[in-house]
Amino acid sequence: MSYGIIEYNEEGQPKCEICNKYFNRVLAHVSKKHHMTEKEYKIQFGFDLKKGICSAESSERSRIKALENYDTVIAVNLTIKGQKSRFKNGDKGRTKEQVSEQTRIMLKERLKTPEMVEKMRQAGKVVGSSGLGNLKRWG
Repeated sequence: MSYGIIEYNEEGQPKCEICNKYFNRVLAHVSKKHHMTEKEYKIQFGFDLKKGICSAESSERSRIKALENYDTVIAVNLTIKGQKSRFKNGDKGRTKEQVSEQTRIMLKERLKTPEMVEKMRQAGKVVGSSGLGNLKRWG
């Protein structure tokens, strides 16, 4: 196991790092069998706190169910109940100390991709030195 990397079997099921077995929904298994919260498990094994750990098949089933129940899932839960968590003008955003280690690693790796390097180069031509603030902020 590499820290922060989810391993899958040939059927596309992710592995539980505690018992080394494969499940469609690892986090449900961890909660029931190992009595850990999702957050505890993800922190212990270095997984992204904002991403689920499930098979592609399970993810697709969830997506279909959400679309079937659009009025409740999207309209009510995200649109109406999600208003208090939306970004508002004047918000500072997250600082380096408020971002998880997994997110920091993911963002640094994303910046190295050729398409991001090109986008940053193009943005630098238009905006000038505004990228210096992000460099200082994120390291």
